[in-house]
Amino acid sequence: MAQTVSRMIGEYLLSVPAKHRPTCKRTLERWLQWCADNEVDVLRARRYHIEGYKVWRIERLGKAPATVATELSPICCFYDYLWQEEYISRNPAEHVKRPHVRKWSDGSWLPPEQAAPFLDLAEADHRAFVGAACCLLLLNGLRASEPLKLGVSDYYRVGDTPVVHVNRKFDWMQEVGLSERAAKAVERAIGERRKGPLLVWKGKRVTYPQLAGVVAVLGERVGAARRITPHSLRRSFATEARRRKVPDREIMASGGWSTREMLDRYDMNRLAVENTASVAVAESLKKQKMEDAS
Repeated sequence: MAQTVSRMIGEYLLSVPAKHRPTCKRTLERWLQWCADNEVDVLRARRYHIEGYKVWRIERLGKAPATVATELSPICCFYDYLWQEEYISRNPAEHVKRPHVRKWSDGSWLPPEQAAPFLDLAEADHRAFVGAACCLLLLNGLRASEPLKLGVSDYYRVGDTPVVHVNRKFDWMQEVGLSERAAKAVERAIGERRKGPLLVWKGKRVTYPQLAGVVAVLGERVGAARRITPHSLRRSFATEARRRKVPDREIMASGGWSTREMLDRYDMNRLAVENTASVAVAESLKKQKMEDAS
């Protein structure tokens, strides 16, 4: 039975783009484990089993609805493949409802009046990795995992342009140009080293908990109302670039976004806080009142 399902998954994965296969495989392995734990025959699963898995991921494990919605896609596609190939007589995933995903994100971010001193503090920190990491996150919008994966050899210049060779989500590589400010911070972090991780502390590669701890402390020092995380800096990059009218394609190229949807979600909070629509309506009513009085 297990060998049969593994063979079917292998067949299905051949139809998946190579860059997505590792993620799809991990997602299906989680589904298989859930089925085993709950004594569910994978090839006889029903819609309510998949719905139950969805609820378990959200309510018991605390996964975000957007994450679970993404995870359901390979599972549903897998069962659609099994049904089309006549391995199963009905498709249990056909009418599975995806979790409702909000069209905005309520995560924390730094407005310009806090982002500027935040970066100054990061660059002034005696631990060189702090300035380099924060510049890459806040000035280029990298994902938190991306600067942590960089090696010394991943930084170089293409002509006069400093770049980092980034291992993006789903394991594709991209050269990303840096500002001279970010390049200076990266070069300080590298020092005289010729190889090894780009970001190090006491001779070892910097870990996510170390980076997150530093970022949180710097956020407190600049008076952020909410906890600032490495992802908050990526979000801050997107919202400030949007505010500065940078074309979406250029923002997406730097941060590695494939669609504008995430930019819209990140930027919604800034628009709500600035609330120029409210100001415009208030001014209009004020003007109308003055005209009526005259």
